[in-house]
Amino acid sequence: MKKILLFSILAVTISSTLNAQKITNRDKVSTKVIDNKGTIRWVLDSATAVITKADSTILFVTPTQLHDSLNNYVKYQDTASMLSTYINGAGNGLTKNGQKLELGGTLNRPTTIVTSAENFLAITGLERGSGSTDSVMVVNPTTGQLKIISAESLVKALTFTNGLTKTGNTVKLGGSLSESTTIGTDATNTLKITGLQSGNLNSDSLVVASPDGTLKRVTAEALLQSGDTSFDASNGQQTYVVPNMPATVSKVWVFRNGAKLVTGTDYTTSAGTCTLSSTMASLVVSGDTIEVQWVK
Repeated sequence: MKKILLFSILAVTISSTLNAQKITNRDKVSTKVIDNKGTIRWVLDSATAVITKADSTILFVTPTQLHDSLNNYVKYQDTASMLSTYINGAGNGLTKNGQKLELGGTLNRPTTIVTSAENFLAITGLERGSGSTDSVMVVNPTTGQLKIISAESLVKALTFTNGLTKTGNTVKLGGSLSESTTIGTDATNTLKITGLQSGNLNSDSLVVASPDGTLKRVTAEALLQSGDTSFDASNGQQTYVVPNMPATVSKVWVFRNGAKLVTGTDYTTSAGTCTLSSTMASLVVSGDTIEVQWVK
């Protein structure tokens, strides 16, 4: 055992001697320092080549040389570039899978995705849903927050009036109008109602339209307007004023003392006026009865 220990001490002495010889051959700063144990140390400056492991046990380096070593080998800012290709974690709707980020995960803060007419959000390949079991996505008009509601509740939230009636989830035509309603038509887009049943003029009404298009109903009797006016003629009287009489001569009948006069030959008409021809007027004497009947 003593031999082994002696041999070890000898080896350390030889190694120290060799290291000391190696250091002696280097260019060193002439200044020496003493460490806290009283050992004299050499000092290397920044021009010294390489510091070996053996040198580090007995030598000090200058601050300048230490700074050069850090700049030439490992710098603090190097760690940022070395770690830039690595992903340490993910969150707020993203999941880390190895060194990849994948869409999917729990949001941990309110999140807004801004879109525009050019940069819109589209999701393709969506499966067809069910109106009875699936939900409908809605958006808050103020905050843009997305929410879901059942399709049934969406239908139930809707109300139908002004001629429409909702029964369950079905909306049907029929009901009381709650406001003035106009249906615009033209020569191309006409309004038709097929399958109408035959009516009876003695009991049913007729549908008429006022100048502004408002539909109304009148009886058949009210639709037919007529009049009958009699005059005690004077000698040679030719003109007779008949209120509301139409201008169309075919809708006017004129009688002298009960005898029907001939249209166009014995008389002519204008709106509200019947005029006997000069030949017929010359035959009229005081006391004759001229009767005018009309219809429109």
